Amino acid sequence: MRLDFRQSLAAELETRIKAAVESRNLPDQDAAVAAPAIVGALMEGLLGPLAPSPGDDAGARASVQAATLLALRALGVVDARARGLVAQCVLPE
Repeated sequence: MRLDFRQSLAAELETRIKAAVESRNLPDQDAAVAAPAIVGALMEGLLGPLAPSPGDDAGARASVQAATLLALRALGVVDARARGLVAQCVLPE
């Protein structure tokens, strides 16, 4: 079940990465390699056994934003905050 979810997520990210590369919003890269790498980084960084345990909503939000910035920068978006790609939002309860 976990593998199916990760594969589905990676496939969706691969599609989106390819589209962003084709529209020149991301630098040229192998989306088939980048997508599962991003899934792994996000899953392990936020949910895996090595992920920090935030004590409150603010800590959880900060972790999600840090992981999002890491993923965007890994894909080649150096100025993710300046471009408004990382936004403030209310976490679902």
